[in-house]
This record gives sequence, structure tokens and C-alpha cells, in this order.
Amino acid sequence: MAVKHKNIFLYLTLACFVGLIAIFIVDGYLGVYDALYVPMGEREQKIEADQWQQWSQWEMAEVAWGEKAFFRYEVDNRQFSTYSANIAVSVWHGQEKVRDLISQEISIAAFDKGQLEWVIDTTELLPSGIPQEQGYEFTVIIQRGEIERKIIVYMYPLVYPSPPR
Repeated sequence: MAVKHKNIFLYLTLACFVGLIAIFIVDGYLGVYDALYVPMGEREQKIEADQWQQWSQWEMAEVAWGEKAFFRYEVDNRQFSTYSANIAVSVWHGQEKVRDLISQEISIAAFDKGQLEWVIDTTELLPSGIPQEQGYEFTVIIQRGEIERKIIVYMYPLVYPSPPR
């Protein structure tokens, strides 16, 4: 009888090991993730879910005075069910709301992605009394359900060289 169950502990150990590996893979993959593509001067940078807090503390999106800033927000639904949420995007300066940009309901099928795009025309955000030679910061706040993301956008001055005489 001992001969029949000789390898049972080996099989149980292997099954537990495979189960633990499967839990880590499923837990690390399943969920709802978001990413924001922000302007960085002449290029675009992607901010992923695990970078939000670190990125917003140390970096800023950059756009020139008078230019348009193009943003793309992507929501990745890695669940077995449809994900629905309202996404609201607004522009703030200090503690004061400057403008609402988007308020839209999204519904994303299981294991699919949804995307929103918006444009901020910096000429509409220029406060009076600030010379264009000076930089200016504003905050873009993205609310998806109960999750809030903040991105600081810096409008840098366009300085053109004077023509030669």
C-alpha cells in the first residue's frame, strides 16, 4: 500500500507550487488599468498605472504658449465582465476650476480597451496680465469613477530670436 502513494507528496507539492504561480500571474494581470499619453514638447510620453504618483511629483507635461496640447487616455479592462465608469476631465489653476473638458460614460467589454482623446487650446487658457515670456502651470484632473489622476502641465514661452540687422 505504501508503494501506491509513494509520490503523492511530490504531486501535492507540485500542485501547490503551480497554484501559487497561477495566483501571482492572475493577480498581477487582472483588473482595470489606465494610461495617459501627455505632450512633452515635441513628443508624447505614456504614463502607466504604476507611474502616476511618481510622475506627477517629479515631472510635468509641456506645451508651448499658443499651441494645442493633445491628450489620450486609455483604459484597459482586464476583467471577465464589462467595465463601466464616467470619466470627467477638467483644467484647474491653483484651487480654481478653469474649464470642464469632458464628461463621458464609457463601457468597455471584457479584456478590451477604451480610449478618450481631448485637446487643450492654450490660447483659451492664457490668463490676462501674464506676459507670454513667462511660463504658466495648470493642472489637468481626470476622474474615473472614484479614481482621480492629476497631471501638471507647464506652458513654456515661445521665444523667437530677433531678426538680424
